[in-house]
Amino acid sequence: MIEESLTIAGRERLEARFAYADDLAHPSLAVLLCPPHPFLGGDMDNNVVRALAGALADAGCAVLRFNYRGIGGSSCARDLAADERQFWQDSLCPAYEDEIRADARDAFDALRAQLPEVRRFAVVGYSFGCLPALDIAHGATLDRLCLVSPPLAKWPIAAHAYGVDCPRLLCCAPDDFACPVAEVERLDAAASGTHALRVFPDADHFFIGHERALADAVVAFMEA
Repeated sequence: MIEESLTIAGRERLEARFAYADDLAHPSLAVLLCPPHPFLGGDMDNNVVRALAGALADAGCAVLRFNYRGIGGSSCARDLAADERQFWQDSLCPAYEDEIRADARDAFDALRAQLPEVRRFAVVGYSFGCLPALDIAHGATLDRLCLVSPPLAKWPIAAHAYGVDCPRLLCCAPDDFACPVAEVERLDAAASGTHALRVFPDADHFFIGHERALADAVVAFMEA
């Protein structure tokens, strides 16, 4: 796998990495990975995000992962310390969260600009990253959408919001404080069109030790 460092010049300058197989000439699918919430340790070097990036690139996809504004090498005009205090006080920080959703849209636009010859795109969100992934799915034509451990306990997803016009995969674990399996099952049951649910019995929200199984399932979904 080859991985290049990129800077995305969007609303903020975002640190990103672009990965692809060593012998890849013309990728058939480009994938954006949306990381978890920055105030909960989320960045593009998260164990799940890294595992997905490597497996998808090895499978022949072009993959872009990135850091939201204020994280790692990404710039930020906001007072991030104040935003983080609000988050831990209120469990939410809507102004910052709206802006990092915008960062994800900028990253998706950058991926399309990087690969003008590619016609098939997919987005994978992990934890909070499921929310910007859904935003993108409602504003762009996608070939696949995958949500891994959507944080339904804090940020519920309405059935109509999940009703996008592309094949979808939900991945979750039974022992997940942020993603109750019953809520995921209800979301999946209400979905129309092509959709699937994968439950990883021995995993939890962080998928530590289960990254390979998760990555294999996501790769199989992208290749189906």
